[in-house]
Amino acid sequence: MLATFSGFAFADIAPTREYVGNINLSQDKPYRFEGDLSYLLNNTKSKGSSTKKENLAANLLWQRQVGVWGQEIRAEAVSANDDGDSGKNVERYMLSGKALHRSSDTLYQFAKVQWDKDLSSSFDYQTNLTAGLGIDILKEQKQNLTAEAGAGYRYSKERYAPHNDFNELIGTLGLYYQYRFNPTLSFNQDLSYEFGDKSQVLRSRSSVNAHLTQSLSGLVSYQLKDTQADIGNNRDSLLSVGLKYSH
Repeated sequence: MLATFSGFAFADIAPTREYVGNINLSQDKPYRFEGDLSYLLNNTKSKGSSTKKENLAANLLWQRQVGVWGQEIRAEAVSANDDGDSGKNVERYMLSGKALHRSSDTLYQFAKVQWDKDLSSSFDYQTNLTAGLGIDILKEQKQNLTAEAGAGYRYSKERYAPHNDFNELIGTLGLYYQYRFNPTLSFNQDLSYEFGDKSQVLRSRSSVNAHLTQSLSGLVSYQLKDTQADIGNNRDSLLSVGLKYSH
């Protein structure tokens, strides 16, 4: 099973557009809490044998904004288990926190710390500290588009012997898009790219959200993580269906 937790705008992608920069909280409360749980089971039978694949994803989000200052904490967990090929199993976790200062209606500055543990990669864990700028390119009734660029520092610990660790400077890019088909149905596409001398990480999350009640929504999501590193490459994807609670 995989569980991940991530914070302020995933220029991890794992963040969706509504999580990034533009915190549209209601006027009667300065915070937002959201949590979702998604699951997908696929059974395949062929020539008398069967294969079962399970996908599980969980996300938690807390946001708060007072004046021009905002904070966000995000947690994410992802798991994919294939009993027909244990080498394809995925388990990764992420926890991040982000603070931002909005200097205008379209421009903001941010600082973010992120911890990432991926049991299917060549790294035991990676920790980042970055800062940068974000800009709202589109702010319309039907669609929104936000871009981010940052730079900072990353510490990485190798999973396998001799278990080396190293520090490096990194850059980050993020692109977050949301389209509202109607008041109850929306699409989100989040992309982020983290690059350094030792490794580069691309993250993508595509999701469709359909409101069932004021607080409960149906959710279909597809997540992708691709890591290119000197000590080994890794790529995994996850499709899941579930429910999201918003308060």
